[in-house]
Amino acid sequence: MFKKTFFFITLTITLLILLCSLTNNVFASENEIIIFSLEEIIVIASKYPERLFDSPASVEVINEEQIFNTKAENLASILKNIAGVEITDYGTPGDIKAISIRGSSPEQVLVMIDGQVANGVQTGKIDLGLIPADMIEKIEIYRGSASALYGANALGGVINIITKKGGKKEGTLSIHYGNYHTQKYNVSYQDRIDDYTYFLTGEYFKTEGSKENSQLEKLSFMSRVSKEIDSQTELDLIIRFNDHQRGIPGSLDFPSPNAWQNDRTFSMNINWQKTEEDRDYNIVAWYDFHKLSYDNPDEWGYDGTSIHKNNSSGISFDTTYYDFTFGNKKESAYTHTLTWGGDISYNWTDSTDIGKHQNLQGAVFIQDAWQIKEKLSATAGLRYDYNQLFAGQLNPRIGLNYRLQDELSLHMSVSRAYRAPNYNDLYWPEDGFVGGNVNLLPEIAWAYEAGMRFINKKGDTQAELNLFRKNVKDLINWAADSDGIWRPSNIGTARVDGLEFITRKDFNNHLTANLNYTFLNAIDLESGTQLKPKHKYGIGLTYSDQFGKNNDDFVINLDGYLVAGRPDNQEAYYLFDINAARDFSLGKDKNKKVNLSFSVKNIFNQKPELVSGYPIQGRTYLLGISTRF
Repeated sequence: MFKKTFFFITLTITLLILLCSLTNNVFASENEIIIFSLEEIIVIASKYPERLFDSPASVEVINEEQIFNTKAENLASILKNIAGVEITDYGTPGDIKAISIRGSSPEQVLVMIDGQVANGVQTGKIDLGLIPADMIEKIEIYRGSASALYGANALGGVINIITKKGGKKEGTLSIHYGNYHTQKYNVSYQDRIDDYTYFLTGEYFKTEGSKENSQLEKLSFMSRVSKEIDSQTELDLIIRFNDHQRGIPGSLDFPSPNAWQNDRTFSMNINWQKTEEDRDYNIVAWYDFHKLSYDNPDEWGYDGTSIHKNNSSGISFDTTYYDFTFGNKKESAYTHTLTWGGDISYNWTDSTDIGKHQNLQGAVFIQDAWQIKEKLSATAGLRYDYNQLFAGQLNPRIGLNYRLQDELSLHMSVSRAYRAPNYNDLYWPEDGFVGGNVNLLPEIAWAYEAGMRFINKKGDTQAELNLFRKNVKDLINWAADSDGIWRPSNIGTARVDGLEFITRKDFNNHLTANLNYTFLNAIDLESGTQLKPKHKYGIGLTYSDQFGKNNDDFVINLDGYLVAGRPDNQEAYYLFDINAARDFSLGKDKNKKVNLSFSVKNIFNQKPELVSGYPIQGRTYLLGISTRF
């Protein structure tokens, strides 16, 4: 039965991919809504605003409307359908949700929020479940190695999150209820007063989960206040707070019915931006605190609650000179865009398990984007990272972008990247069974990519094809040593080859489809074993319309993905969600409306083990009502 279903879904997605790729004007209307266009602006690929069409790297953008349509609870739910991305889920609402890009480990993916690194000091990774979807305005995904701009942890890729800003006076209030006694309450408010804008949002979420000790209770808050100093300068103050209390049910073979974990984070970010006619300036200063408490009274050798306090503070800056020339500007037909900057940060941890540790790190970088000819541009970058614990790392990148036609461009790049060992790798206490290794070296990778990107002038069709290879050495691998102690060492090498096909089509004012396919051949060269699933198919369909005299909005969204060719002959699986929302006007005032929404996650009630021994939660429902005030 599963093989027939698998074949049907595979065939359907393949046909839809071909349809979306070959169909350009079918079902088009005269008043088409442009969602993508040649002018869509991104920042992540070069640290300054540029057209997506001209990017020397594979970048994908998720906007606020797309986030709203998915009815996602957290960052993990938003990203799970993206090409090249794999979300590791331990199964329950409160379990850790980690990310892999193009076969990377979670520690090799850099996550940034408003210019601030969000990866944990102690573990080097981040739990995507801790980042609420309701605070996010836009997400940029950089697929591929990016250490030449972003340094450590950007070996696999970068996730850049831009939070919501204030604007016109408006408030929203929403209440949601679902199975497993799920409750969600959210309130937000924004306004503009003279030169100040502000946005405030708070959320409370609670669920019992589908199995014993899988409950989750969380409270999150974000505020963003922006000051327009003058027509060219803006200052932002962003404060985030999260408190997650969750049960940790354990695996099928080793359940932990009494284990719990509390995560409490506080982050403050100050962002100064100045935009002149021929140059930009950006300065970001931040402080981040994360306290993790874990307790399992049933574990062997129990000696009380483990408490880990991690702190990070720092400052980063960059400046971009547009229309820059090396010599006489009058003699230069094509100019350069020169970007340079640096950062310095201080990280420290106080842990009942690994003790107290601290380190200072800093970096400088420079990048030149050279318009060689009208259709050909080249980007060359170099970054030097210094870390008190390791030797300096020098990471170059060279990229090309060639416009084959007005709507078709070719991009390719070569880059070096690295991932530094985290505190747990280095300092985990030795107890005769497990221990850290202070002699670890950073992981090193060389990455190669070539791709083609198509975006038509109407902005209703977008397609991208990428081929990539990554060679990684000095992989940090936890395994038993000659004494039988489980510890990390630099013994691993790996090669990752892959292909990504991504397409999006707006058929008319109402119907949008996006489809993607990822082929990944990730091999441990030491053992010859397969590290990641080989095939991932993703699909998304969105239908929107308006009804009645007051143009009440209606939207229904289906999205999901299918994974096959998993390591160790694990079964293929597919996960799909459906979400619907409808506005209803209150009386004759078209500005007074309520919105009713209904979501079904995992509609086919699949329970695969994305991590061995941890089956994910089955079908869930959520009914919501919200209003603006």
